[in-house]
Amino acid sequence: MRDPILDDLNEQQAQAVAHGRGPLMVLAGAGSGKTRVVTRRIARLLRDGVRSREILALTFTNKAAGEMQKRVQELGGEFVRVATFHSASARFLRSEGHLLGFRPDYTIYDTHDRDTLLKELMGDLHVSTTQAKPSMVGQWISRLKNAAMTPGDGMLSSSDVGRVVERLWTPYHERMRQLSAMDFDDLMLNFLQVLREFPEVAERYRERFPWLLVDEFQDTNRVQYDMLKLLCPAPGNLCVVGDPDQSIYGFRGAEVRNILEFESDYEPVTVVRLEQNYRSSANILRCAETVIANNRMRKQKRLRTEAGPGAPILRLKATGATEEASTVVDRVVQLHDEGVALDEVAIFYRAHWLSRGLEQALKDRGVPYEIVGGQTFFERREIKDLLAYLRVLANPLDDVSMGRVVNVPPRGIGKITLDKLRHAAFAEGMSLREAVGERSLHRELGKKAQKGLAELAEVLDKAQDAATFGASAALRVVIQGTGYVQHATSFGDAEDSAREDNIAELVSDTVQFDAVAAKASAAPRPDEDGDDLPSEGLAGYLQHVALLTSADRGGDGPMVRMMTVHAAKGLEFDHVFVCGLEEGVFPSMRTMEDEEALEEERRLMYVALTRARKTLLLCSARERMVNGSLESMRPSRFFREMPEDVLENYTPSWRRYDLDDDGAQSTGWSVTPDPEALAGLQRGVRVRHDLYGNGVVRRISGQGMNARATVRFDDGVERQFMLEYAGLQLLEDMEF
Repeated sequence: MRDPILDDLNEQQAQAVAHGRGPLMVLAGAGSGKTRVVTRRIARLLRDGVRSREILALTFTNKAAGEMQKRVQELGGEFVRVATFHSASARFLRSEGHLLGFRPDYTIYDTHDRDTLLKELMGDLHVSTTQAKPSMVGQWISRLKNAAMTPGDGMLSSSDVGRVVERLWTPYHERMRQLSAMDFDDLMLNFLQVLREFPEVAERYRERFPWLLVDEFQDTNRVQYDMLKLLCPAPGNLCVVGDPDQSIYGFRGAEVRNILEFESDYEPVTVVRLEQNYRSSANILRCAETVIANNRMRKQKRLRTEAGPGAPILRLKATGATEEASTVVDRVVQLHDEGVALDEVAIFYRAHWLSRGLEQALKDRGVPYEIVGGQTFFERREIKDLLAYLRVLANPLDDVSMGRVVNVPPRGIGKITLDKLRHAAFAEGMSLREAVGERSLHRELGKKAQKGLAELAEVLDKAQDAATFGASAALRVVIQGTGYVQHATSFGDAEDSAREDNIAELVSDTVQFDAVAAKASAAPRPDEDGDDLPSEGLAGYLQHVALLTSADRGGDGPMVRMMTVHAAKGLEFDHVFVCGLEEGVFPSMRTMEDEEALEEERRLMYVALTRARKTLLLCSARERMVNGSLESMRPSRFFREMPEDVLENYTPSWRRYDLDDDGAQSTGWSVTPDPEALAGLQRGVRVRHDLYGNGVVRRISGQGMNARATVRFDDGVERQFMLEYAGLQLLEDMEF
């Protein structure tokens, strides 16, 4: 007779589902059917007489919990409590919170509520928000709570922020008790405290839930694991399912050690390895397994598949980011022409800032796309802020843009002050931008606001002058004059570094636009009189951005999915592109000196590779614009860890040569350089650049369209330029 629970499982899956009493660890490799194992195990327990109310299953997202609940019921099971760690703790604290002094109807504070309370406390304690933003303090406290620390655990840090956190944590903790409120981290930490301080309560929950299952166990933090050990101490019926090779959330407090140490904490434990992969081709699996084998902090397992080798893994060695993006999109279009649905195609990148060039290339070709788990590049707050500054420079009558940034970064101009300034401007028939620069209208405002407006007016005036040299010059003045980078990276959240990278990418975008526009304007036009739209300078750049951001992304039909690798966890696609595989990008520069962090980057690479079912195209660029300067890039170390026999170089159809890993051409092919760009330029001559001033050529490198010069300017900074677009003017020879 057919058994709907066991019949379609492989040997290892069936072993995990059929396991009886005692601890069980299921090491579930990518694409090995772990969710099926968890839900079938619950269904099997119910069929064998375990009461539904005796089972508690925990996971990390409401979506995953809902999917597991649905699958159990489809198998004929009863209602079983499947919940996230947070929601289960919140529910239990409705009954047990009184033991810690909380009302049963306690309030749950979100991040905004938490930071608002911290701001109030900083005011009460006379702690300046310029020393540390409330959001940064809140983020520090959150990380400490996830590590199971409490206010009495001693010195936290000698830094300014650390001292502020030490001063605020106890008052914050006490005020939350007074308000009968908990933030998200308190939900688990307070339930853990109940279990620790009231053994009779812990025993009651152990009797209530003798069967405990945990999905994605590799993502647990210290508090969650300590909670599990109290709810189900060894040798209890605790089943954990996870994969240390997919532990990629260290920045959220996840500790891969939890799954690595589970065997010693719950000895003797039954370990089942799910090594049969049902997703990817053999070439993809072999590549991923070879890369992850370089990590020390892992559990040994070896994925296998009954699928054939499949297509070779393609490797693109692009000359630059523009070629990378255009080649990827050309390949996407080719796949679509061959009958591939666009929603079976995904483009991954390590960080959001890498999406800009890819978005533009997709829009240029009319390929519909969706950003998964994030905003498009030009929709991000920091980008919209800086573009608002540029719009004010191009159009001083734009009161909407001026209103957006008049107090960004904060300069003492709140809503009441802004309303006063608006009324004064209206009475004088001025725009808000004009009123900012008219000091006679500031007399009724507070001293801080007057000072802030004066500083803002000065920055805008300087940026207006710089705008004559192009969008990049104006943007640099705005960023430097307002201290915007410091503002955008001081929120204290996980996005601080991403915002800095996005700002740098915006600078690069303006530099590239100015260079291309300058070259285009120098070329003869067949119909000069018919072109009445701005094509260069600040106005041209803003028009360019407006057309990009207003482009139709394809409606409700199938779309290419674009996302960071973190957002790709748990997803799978037939065709995957991974872009930006260079040292300092992927792996991230911020992990280079930290071996554990570097291992997490390698796990992130493993996740990226194992999302693909049929094909992979891995991309690196020889050069990439970073913060407005062209930087030479080295291919990611992960390429050296891949088996060479599964890789095949992918060359764009318009390029008749390939690049070696050091960027050199592997054939002798070259092009004739632009004589105007190279004439007279050699090592040691003095040159002038419209933005950076005078300097000395230190090096000439590359050839043809990739020829570039390194110039040391009189301000002491060395900058590198593509000669074709640099606009360097020869001054005079000098000894070097």
